[in-house]
Amino acid sequence: MADLPARLSRKVCSPQDAAALIPDGALVAASGYTGAGDPKATLLALAARGKEQFPKGIALLTAAQLSNQVESALATAGVLARRIPFTTSKAVSRLSNQQAIHYVEVPLAKLPRAVASGVFGRPDFAIIEALGMTESGQVVLTSSVGITPLLCRLARHIIIEINTAQPKELFGLHDIYEAPLHTGLMLSRADQRVGTLTMDIDMSKVSAVVFSDYQDEAPVSSQITDIDRCICQHFQSFLHTWFPGNDLPPIQTGIGTLSQAVIQSFTDSGYQDLTFFCGALQPDMLTLLEQGTARALSGGSLPITPETKRQLSHLGTAAREHLVLRSMELCNGSAAIAGLGLLAINTGLEIDLFGNVNSSHVNGRSVVNGIGGGASFAEQAAISVLLLPSVRKNGAISCIVPQIPHTDIIHHYIDVVITEYGIADLRGKDDLECAWAIIQHCAHPAYRDQLSSLLRASTREGGHHPLRLNAAFSWHQRFQETGSMLPAKP
Repeated sequence: MADLPARLSRKVCSPQDAAALIPDGALVAASGYTGAGDPKATLLALAARGKEQFPKGIALLTAAQLSNQVESALATAGVLARRIPFTTSKAVSRLSNQQAIHYVEVPLAKLPRAVASGVFGRPDFAIIEALGMTESGQVVLTSSVGITPLLCRLARHIIIEINTAQPKELFGLHDIYEAPLHTGLMLSRADQRVGTLTMDIDMSKVSAVVFSDYQDEAPVSSQITDIDRCICQHFQSFLHTWFPGNDLPPIQTGIGTLSQAVIQSFTDSGYQDLTFFCGALQPDMLTLLEQGTARALSGGSLPITPETKRQLSHLGTAAREHLVLRSMELCNGSAAIAGLGLLAINTGLEIDLFGNVNSSHVNGRSVVNGIGGGASFAEQAAISVLLLPSVRKNGAISCIVPQIPHTDIIHHYIDVVITEYGIADLRGKDDLECAWAIIQHCAHPAYRDQLSSLLRASTREGGHHPLRLNAAFSWHQRFQETGSMLPAKP
């Protein structure tokens, strides 16, 4: 592998010169998936240029969120007019809640087909991070795949950022694949390979080549709490009841502190030969692989930290037998999720009595982050588990409420709910039975009587899905007025 084909050597320039090619109002597509493999130097140069007035009105299209440093820089520079399809950036969320930019949220399972159909327009520029290129022009990607091949094929111009800080051990891990209708493909194994190691591009589209040495941004998570550990203990208890021995199906987890706690809980679980099939792989999964607890990791990205660099170096070429970085059409594809019979593990902000999940909007209106692939994993998985604490803000907020004001995952796609108080297995139960199970096994004791009284009153009014409309959002309104969902003491 060469760093760059000779015919592109005259295209080499600084990140600032590459960013200067992008005009006002451009649709910019960028590589990167869940904060890994994004072209950091060029996009940061674009943000710096935006602070000097130009460009403005940029629409940014990616596979998922970029690193927080990049998203925040673009948002605070006033460059963005539109963001597609997902973000965890507080700066982008703030602008969206202020209605200062258009945040277009798209479930990640649907994104490749939507992009290919042209609903967002044709990208003016695709800016991609690469490990290098072969002399014949094949691109070796870095720590993510996403929809980078599709973006490059559609874009009018391509800017390639070769990141020398990314480890050479990434070569050989990729499985780059595009389905004819961009709907994915059924897989027989979590580690099955169906694509290619490198990505072809039209070199006549390459407008600039940039060299950089930016590290991936390490995933940000809060300290794992005793409540997180208690939730994970109940989760492991559920697994050992339903999956004795080592016969766990492939596992999907999301991102965040509770997901990190779940991954760590497998260290002493007694399970071996685990397989993970995720939208995004987490560094702790590589630890499970290194110690022999996991045997296969499949995902769309793997953030490269100093520790993951060491682990990849230690695994050497053996990593290629156990670790796959996939195109988004597969790692988020409904056909692959359903075909593999996944155990999907999601988290949320809150659920209602029947198991509907809000994972993205506070009080139903202020976006915190996008839904990403969570709903599709929950819908298509063999077993869908929701993990969350029973309360937040020292008990002022109940995470189990009469009705959620924003729905990301409908209750039909949630099989099991687990909090620090226990497990509610909703399978085989009608709506009323689900509600009682959630109250009795998952609700915080401070809120159980309120929930029980409300459910009894709703049940007296009849209906298959008993709900009192005048009380649906009363807890959220009480919190806004008093700072707590608990009723005032007499």
